[in-house]
Amino acid sequence: MSNKIIVGTDFRAEADRAIDRALKLGEEWDLDVVIVHALDPSLGEPPARAELDRRMRSVLPDPEMEVTFRYPMDRADYAIAGVAEEEDARLVVLGVARFNSLRDFLLGTAVDYVIRHSPVPTLVVKNRPTGPYRRIVCATDFYPPSRHALEKAADLFPDADLQLIHAYHVPFEGWQKAEYVRKDVEKAERKVFKEFMNELRPETRERVTPHLVYGSAAGALRKDIRDSEADLLVLGTHGESALRHATIGSTANELLRSLPIDTLVIKNHE
Repeated sequence: MSNKIIVGTDFRAEADRAIDRALKLGEEWDLDVVIVHALDPSLGEPPARAELDRRMRSVLPDPEMEVTFRYPMDRADYAIAGVAEEEDARLVVLGVARFNSLRDFLLGTAVDYVIRHSPVPTLVVKNRPTGPYRRIVCATDFYPPSRHALEKAADLFPDADLQLIHAYHVPFEGWQKAEYVRKDVEKAERKVFKEFMNELRPETRERVTPHLVYGSAAGALRKDIRDSEADLLVLGTHGESALRHATIGSTANELLRSLPIDTLVIKNHE
């Protein structure tokens, strides 16, 4: 198993939160941390190595701590995904995305690119870390990527409480307002939810509290995050293409942007 956590920085405050979380996870999992700052050739001549090291040390909680710095000559998104593959990383950690141009809006930010192309899970840090992740919310649509994500999260965080959320609605609800229709849909969803739970590993199933919620996925997750005081959201994804991202979007991408909580995105490689 890999012994590296990769964390990207562009020296913004949001990236500092990602570095702090990566260092905490490195300590918790006894893993080495590699901090990556990409030197984009399009931005001109980079600073000297000594200056880069000084800036890197300045964002660490302890400037003398043992970490590895990497300065690949490439765009940030390509660089981080590339280092993750080279280092056979267990996890990539990033700060929240920002929109820099029309290209970001159409094809996704650097964070989106890393999520789609990194061979390992990507943790997007939105909040200042105060302790280990203890309460984890996982979203499921009953497809294999969400099951894979739940099992992977259970492995990464063996002491955490797992809340599994599935949101449903009545198809063409405007034309099907009868109460019995909603009850029939709920009954069918509960049956599929039970089957999904039965397919989990027994040790994972024992840790999961299932929640079937009527409404939108974002609304259901927002409520559960508030009620349970969850500190991490886990999403599974196929790792969609840039074209699909630009044309029809992604539920995972929407949730990643809209929910105010650290989010771990796990890509299914099947």
